[in-house]
Amino acid sequence: MTSDVEITVVGGSLAGLTLALACAVRGMPVRVLEQSKGHVLGGDSLTVDLSLLRAATGHDPRQPPALPVVPAYRDLTTWPALYSWLRARVNETPTIALESDRRVLSVTDLGEGVEVTFEDGQKRITPVVLGADGYRSIVRRAITPDNPYARYAGYLVWRGLVEERTLKRPVPWPTDGGLWIEIIDGYRLVAATLPGRDGSLVPGYRQITFAWFDVHQEQLLRRTGCLTSDGHIVGSLARGMIDESVRLDLASRARAIWPEQWLEAVLTGISSPETLSGAPIAEYKPTQLARGNLAILGDAAHVISPMTGRGLLTGMEDTSTLAQLLATRNPNDSFASVLGSYEQARLPFIQGLVNHSMSISAEYRRRAGAQMS
Repeated sequence: MTSDVEITVVGGSLAGLTLALACAVRGMPVRVLEQSKGHVLGGDSLTVDLSLLRAATGHDPRQPPALPVVPAYRDLTTWPALYSWLRARVNETPTIALESDRRVLSVTDLGEGVEVTFEDGQKRITPVVLGADGYRSIVRRAITPDNPYARYAGYLVWRGLVEERTLKRPVPWPTDGGLWIEIIDGYRLVAATLPGRDGSLVPGYRQITFAWFDVHQEQLLRRTGCLTSDGHIVGSLARGMIDESVRLDLASRARAIWPEQWLEAVLTGISSPETLSGAPIAEYKPTQLARGNLAILGDAAHVISPMTGRGLLTGMEDTSTLAQLLATRNPNDSFASVLGSYEQARLPFIQGLVNHSMSISAEYRRRAGAQMS
């Protein structure tokens, strides 16, 4: 279907860019509103389904310019690599307009369209708004004002992505070794080797990712304003925001729990303020995915533990379903009816997935408590 009706997407990260490409390849013009000037860095390692990515976007990540991956249960890549690949495909697509540095303050469904209000006071009316604006979604607040925030799952994850060439010696883990995962002294530790920034898979030129799940940082999250008194997540310990005292404490703990093969990479990541991040794990179980001419997808619609390995995959499934429904919309059908069909198609599965995530989190908290006692 080719349409002259422009689709507005709030959020220009992974879900937003994927949705923009999914709509464009199906003949719909798209406008993406992104609050930043462009993500140079984001998360670290990701599991990615290359076939689903191709089906959603219409671009094959196996073909040049290929997305660099290493094989595992599902292929592994880095957040910056996937973002760069998606952003390049968006920039090549003439029917996608990307507005950077455009912070959306609120969205209001007017019945015949949506009013978008920007932080600078400007307003715009658009036929439909799709929220791909993450776990603190503005669009979600308009859809479910009584259930706007994700709740703390009881632990955070320290993450880092380290250039292997900065280490004294390559990490003794094969490029095709997949994820290394252990629970040691109540901490869930995950590490892997990933393609270098240039796509290299040669030992010494790769990137090393680590994730360190920690149930002991609730007071830190409250002190830094990331966690509200009623258990809602409203912030994150981003790169450059973690005090030296916290990093020194983590380095001391790392020496006691991380195996020798990963320790140098972990200590290197911890020592660099611009490498280490601390993300409180949140969970959000939606009661709605749409209201009128508004809908949400990806982390805006459902927030789950990374232990599920389903976050990115589920968001890509959202984009495929939503784009296909929009592309096959009868001109006589309202956007509200199409978005209602999207909710009907996705909500039961998503609610089940969040329930599964909550069970995994509860089991991890139990095991962590048992090992620490």
